[in-house]
Amino acid sequence: MVSLIVSGHGQLAPGLLSAAEMIFGTNDTIKAVPFKKEEGLEDLKAHFEEELQSFEPNSEVLFLIDLFGGSPYNAAVSLAYGKDNLDVVTGVSLPLVLEALANAPMMSLKELTSHLQTVNQDSFKVFSLEAAKLAQAQEDEEEDEL
Repeated sequence: MVSLIVSGHGQLAPGLLSAAEMIFGTNDTIKAVPFKKEEGLEDLKAHFEEELQSFEPNSEVLFLIDLFGGSPYNAAVSLAYGKDNLDVVTGVSLPLVLEALANAPMMSLKELTSHLQTVNQDSFKVFSLEAAKLAQAQEDEEEDEL
């Protein structure tokens, strides 16, 4: 089972956690850590370390972070570097959080990160492209009927 720490700039992380709780209910295996504008990298690392302490020792933990290269990312990477039980993914969104919550209980950290990388690509949709695919599929179906 993998535990999760969601973090991003401002109130993104608590907002994502609140939305996820509306769908999945409350869960002790996910924590939200906001990055407040008055805080620095060391403050954020301290918040992450505090949340890591709330999980079982040496448990697998995945950080779900908003931006590659931002302060939340840098703080998470500084803690995860060289540790097999910690990893970091970026591009956090509600679909990504929900997918992580749904699969974390039955996957290892390595399996979960691989799964999320694949699924995250599939969750990005552009309406006009999806509508064009649907129209083409309907057109193909009509041609097959003739």
